Amino acid sequence: MEIRRLADLRAADDLSLAFSPYGLGGRMRPEDAAEFQQRQIADCDLTAGVAAGTRDSFERLRTVFAYGVLCYDVYTMVGDHALLIYEQALRDRFMEWCAGTVTFRAPQTPDVSYTVTSYDVKRRADRLMRRRAKLVVGTHVIEFNGMLHGLRLRARTAGLLRGRRSRAVEEALAKLRNHVAHPSGHHVDTPVDAARRVRDLAELSNQLWGQATPDGRLYPAPLHREIAVLSWNSSGRTRMEPAGALTAPDSTKGQEDDEYQHVVVRAVPFLPGSRWNDAHWAEFDTHYETTQFPTGYLWGPGPREAARTWLEHERPEGDSVDFTDRVFLVQDHERLLPPMRPAVAAGLPDNERVGIWHAVRADFSTDAFVHVRDSGDRSAGHARQPGDCPACSAEVLGSGSHDEALRAAAAALGPILAVQPPSVRLPSALWPERP
Repeated sequence: MEIRRLADLRAADDLSLAFSPYGLGGRMRPEDAAEFQQRQIADCDLTAGVAAGTRDSFERLRTVFAYGVLCYDVYTMVGDHALLIYEQALRDRFMEWCAGTVTFRAPQTPDVSYTVTSYDVKRRADRLMRRRAKLVVGTHVIEFNGMLHGLRLRARTAGLLRGRRSRAVEEALAKLRNHVAHPSGHHVDTPVDAARRVRDLAELSNQLWGQATPDGRLYPAPLHREIAVLSWNSSGRTRMEPAGALTAPDSTKGQEDDEYQHVVVRAVPFLPGSRWNDAHWAEFDTHYETTQFPTGYLWGPGPREAARTWLEHERPEGDSVDFTDRVFLVQDHERLLPPMRPAVAAGLPDNERVGIWHAVRADFSTDAFVHVRDSGDRSAGHARQPGDCPACSAEVLGSGSHDEALRAAAAALGPILAVQPPSVRLPSALWPERP
């Protein structure tokens, strides 16, 4: 080992200086690089409820990250250790969840409960699995051997982790963790990789303890919906305006506006540059989920003056909506139709309930549609029976007749109240035409 002078240990690493807010290229001053790198993870704090063990490990990780400016290899160490704390967070949350007692259920035998004071449940689980015993999680039973896969499955079953797309990221993180715990080669992480791991770890830890992340990548907090007005004319031109544009004193648009029809909705606004930006607002359809995020119908269609009168009288307000783990019904009758909300499907007349229906849980309607479309190809590996799909970010809830699919949706959502919205569809929608 080469013994280095203190001055050398204090010197910035040239590789670290190459990473700047504008990407690779050039060199940052050491002082600027130190500040820039620390700011990449400065705002990913843990919520107050996170267990002390997980919190201490996480804060040590953030402290060490700052020293990557002096030694580039620190970023690899931080990225690797973040994956190990990922499992620690799941263990700590498991111990809080079980509150000192775990219950296993084996075939044709009474449930067996054990007192656990530390994570020795793994040793008990190994023995019990040989007897085909499963861990009781609420009204469910799951295979549980005390290792990372079982911890993830338990957290999902207990509803501590959410989102269909985040499930795929969790699986990727688990594979990376196993590679770190049982290395078979050499790898080098960049500051970007290490910062992403730290941020993902913060999101996962906070979600385990019930706190979603505003503007999060894995477990985002509910999105704010504003009152908006969608308009279109006979030539197919569409626009979105905030409700205030109609109720302001100088809101007169001119004579050409008489050609437009207007509908009032609650919608996630189109904000260029935002992570959660509904670029598909112009595909709004009251019967089908064709926008990227849930868009709620309120009034219309009608002329601008009528929309203004309704807004001034009703004064509707915005709200927040969680777009993860939504349930969609997809109808296959002569062709595959766009996904539909269960409440809308429940309100269909009998002559529109024909064909095969699929109940699918997904974060986005396109995910549900693509799953059903591609599940017809057996070589694609999509799940056809109830359960998580190994090939995409969807969960199959059930398939069959309209009533069978609706019952599968109700089993996941609870009682479904039928709605019958008026038929409104913006002309710029890219989805297939309705029957």
